[in-house]
Amino acid sequence: MTQSVLGRAIDISPRMISFYESGNHFPRDEIILKRIAGLFQVSLDYLMGYSDLREEDSLKKLCGTYRSLSAADRKTVMDFMEFLAEKNPPSA
Repeated sequence: MTQSVLGRAIDISPRMISFYESGNHFPRDEIILKRIAGLFQVSLDYLMGYSDLREEDSLKKLCGTYRSLSAADRKTVMDFMEFLAEKNPPSA
């Protein structure tokens, strides 16, 4: 994606995109950040580096389903997730 295409998509100048890419500026405007996140279909937390989870929709679905479960089923889900995490430790 060119700077011009990205700039048009989020309604800012290609020059500002260049500043963002070079690290000379950072988008501080919440609207711009939301536009970038929306365009790339990521959460603001992912965009800002606070989360490794790129797929916001999947996370929202997971949370919604979890909320609909009984307390006992939530515990079962958490136990299973802990089991999977132990079985598949993150690589260093």
